[in-house]
Amino acid sequence: MTEAELAAHPLCAALADCGNLFHRWQWSLSSSSNYSALFADEAVIISRSGVDKQYMTAADFMLVDFHSRPVAPFEKIKPSAETELHCHLYRHAKKNKLAVGAVLHTHSKFAVHYSRRYANAGLLAFTGFEMQKIFEGITTHDSSVEIPIFANSQSMPDITRDFDAYLGGHDMPPAYLIAGHGAYAWGKTVLHAKQKLEALEYLLELKYMEEK
Repeated sequence: MTEAELAAHPLCAALADCGNLFHRWQWSLSSSSNYSALFADEAVIISRSGVDKQYMTAADFMLVDFHSRPVAPFEKIKPSAETELHCHLYRHAKKNKLAVGAVLHTHSKFAVHYSRRYANAGLLAFTGFEMQKIFEGITTHDSSVEIPIFANSQSMPDITRDFDAYLGGHDMPPAYLIAGHGAYAWGKTVLHAKQKLEALEYLLELKYMEEK
């Protein structure tokens, strides 16, 4: 596949649309954030490093394998610094037969605020909100949703180890936060991941309003 052929793929357009939208919503300012989608059995479309999300286009993506390595013809292009966090989620999903087709990472104010505020607790819980029903397995507002929070690190294996440790005693969460950093959410499709991230941001904002 050539760079032009990948840029013409609808998944790249859908991910670029997310980047433009999230920039307008101030979730992905400047060159922050990264987005990906499952392209083939063990191939991932991922945003390139350093792309300003206001101007992101379908040409701002590349292919990596399940171990974060760029594949032809993208070997000389740098993927997003957190590519391994995306690939780890796809590997986990494949191993456990979970439907993860897209991963979206943003740096919204509310996500960063609560990731710092509840960092020591290691999780943030929502209870009683109708919007919780967007997440898998939630059928009523009369329930709780836990979002784990992991310590930030410049070494991605530190974060994936914390994620694996969390999964040792919990079901797969709908998203997670990285302290002082932002949110990761995933879904069966790019649209589904966007909907889950949007629901999470709505819940974060409501929690902030209630506390004020």
